[in-house]
Amino acid sequence: MHLQTLIAVCVFSLLAPAVKVNHQSQSYEQILSKDWERAMECVAENGQMWNEVFAEFDLDARECEAIVFPELLRYSHLRDYMEQGAVRALYVQGGKQSADFSIGMFQMKPSFIEMVESAWMHSTMRHEYGLYFDCSDNVQARSARIKRLVESKWQCIYLSMFVRLIIKREVEIAAMTADRRVGLLATAYNVDFAGTVEQLNKWQKMRRFYLDFIPTASTIYYAYADIAVAAFNDEKLIPNKK
Repeated sequence: MHLQTLIAVCVFSLLAPAVKVNHQSQSYEQILSKDWERAMECVAENGQMWNEVFAEFDLDARECEAIVFPELLRYSHLRDYMEQGAVRALYVQGGKQSADFSIGMFQMKPSFIEMVESAWMHSTMRHEYGLYFDCSDNVQARSARIKRLVESKWQCIYLSMFVRLIIKREVEIAAMTADRRVGLLATAYNVDFAGTVEQLNKWQKMRRFYLDFIPTASTIYYAYADIAVAAFNDEKLIPNKK
């Protein structure tokens, strides 16, 4: 072994443990401290109404909140205001090809809602919950969809529908531990609503989630599912019991 190579190996051996310990010693709550605190405040402020909706669908509120918690970290009122304006003006007239921005606290795209509504209308649950949607591709249907999408309560309803649809489609998810279920459902929410359990297992360690308004060379990417699971295990996320 050459001397330079030997020195490099020794230096790496000395530094690697330190880097590893430093990474493991910090939780997402510490790394994302200010955003984490604001997101928790958002849950505290809205939790009671959200929990009532989740209860109507017989879902665990803490799991549901954890699934969208990364979106709460990134949510910006100013950005949402601009994106709502663009969606109202462009999506309603031209559909998702014209505008497909994420809007609302749960950062839902019109194209995502279209998929959820379509799957719901092909499910018997539409009768069970008395929820029916016009999935036509026209101005009237798109306008009604956007009016729902900009409301916080409807975002909770859509999230509940999303969870119910996946659990019914991928029946094994219901029997999983809560941590694993949150990780897979969060991955489906972030990556692909139509993903199978096998695909979701592969995707959940993907680092593609970021908090910057516009990604740059210095942008840090995270695994969306890891943040969701960390939020689920944060005791401050315990649902409001009132």
